Amino acid sequence: MIGKVRKGDSFGGLARYLTRDGRALVLALDHLASDTPEAAAHEMSVAASLSRRTTKPVLHLALSYAATEAVTPDLMREDARRVLRALGLGEHQAVIVAHNDTRHRHLHAMVNRVGPDGRAVSDSQSYPRIEAALRAIEAERGWAPVAGRHAPDPVTGQRLTGHRRSVDPRQHQVPDRVRRALLTTGTWADLHSGVRGAGWRLEIVQRGRGSGALLVGPNGERVAAGRIDRGATLTQLRRRLGRDPQARARALEKVARARSGRAKRAFRTAAGAALTGAVAPFLSPGFQPVPRPHRPRRRDPAPRI
Repeated sequence: MIGKVRKGDSFGGLARYLTRDGRALVLALDHLASDTPEAAAHEMSVAASLSRRTTKPVLHLALSYAATEAVTPDLMREDARRVLRALGLGEHQAVIVAHNDTRHRHLHAMVNRVGPDGRAVSDSQSYPRIEAALRAIEAERGWAPVAGRHAPDPVTGQRLTGHRRSVDPRQHQVPDRVRRALLTTGTWADLHSGVRGAGWRLEIVQRGRGSGALLVGPNGERVAAGRIDRGATLTQLRRRLGRDPQARARALEKVARARSGRAKRAFRTAAGAALTGAVAPFLSPGFQPVPRPHRPRRRDPAPRI
């Protein structure tokens, strides 16, 4: 047996998918007053509105059986309810249907994550609980276990290690020299020198209200230093090396440029006022200067040093 689960936000859309082309055999309408999946979808939507915080109240559970596993509608209904109890959804509204449009018999359950108390059940650790319930069912019936892709590794016991989506394998790779410089140097000067020796550079960048260490490669690669090793985050680097004097100098230079710009603007304003005062005696009494439209200046946040 293999189980899959997903969350969604549309009971109506899932109900239409489950019942299209007349392929659904309704096995159960649990904790519902409705007598069809379509009507149940509306009823479940109303019940889910009790929770204002939940944006994805729909839980879609699918269980499939191996071709060698003899199963009846009654057993499928029992299996679906057993897995829902394992997920903490045994008392929640659920529509359970069976499909036989593929080589493997399978069932679907549309479940309201929001319970009668208006609270949504957490979906944390859903797959471990589903796998445990399926292995128990298989053992009781003498079926060979069919581990899904979310099942723990039989050797290590770990589940879903690594990236869940395909990523660029170069994303977190830097030369060994850069890695050694990040983790072993004793001063900021040695760190910058070691990184530059490999054709890279280390930048301290502003991120929202905080800052971070960014590695920039010769071909424009950009890798957060903390992705290389937890000991290479900006916090850990500062703990080991202190504050970066180069970053401090650049920050002070930025502050100086900002102050210089404000001084120049103030000088132009004062000069304009003085010029207006000088020529005022030669202007006609009814002359009024056209005011410049006020444009609020966007202030950059003060750099962290």
